Amino acid sequence: MGFGINRVVVSGRLCKDPELRATRSGLDVMTVRLATEDRKRGADGAWVDDASYLDVVSFGGVAAAAARQLSKGSRAVFGGRVRQRTWEDEAGTRHYRVEIVADDVVVCGERTMAAPAPSQPPVAAAPVAAAPGAPAPVAPADVYDEDIPF
Repeated sequence: MGFGINRVVVSGRLCKDPELRATRSGLDVMTVRLATEDRKRGADGAWVDDASYLDVVSFGGVAAAAARQLSKGSRAVFGGRVRQRTWEDEAGTRHYRVEIVADDVVVCGERTMAAPAPSQPPVAAAPVAAAPGAPAPVAPADVYDEDIPF
């Protein structure tokens, strides 16, 4: 058999939350369904949106990290290879599934995680004398660039 290149890069939105499970040996496996978008001209000349749905599977650390960051509606780019699986059910019917085995996952755009609760803006207040016997007020901790998560 000759040499062939099997590399694919696809982007789209997740149709549902990723499913993360582990093999008997403890290897993480993530599966997702990805909707990709395309536009084409219809018979009347108007642009028509067309969607394709792809199954994506990922293994190991990539799977665990991606499952933590992705959720339904997330936009992501998956890089990997195309694999066709074949199996037979109890009735003897042969089934085929083409899927992308992703070894690279990039989360794009907005995150679909819940937004943090809104905080009150800081209010400048005049110093207030502490009540007798009360602990002294504590100054807010300094915030350094290293403490900011982005």
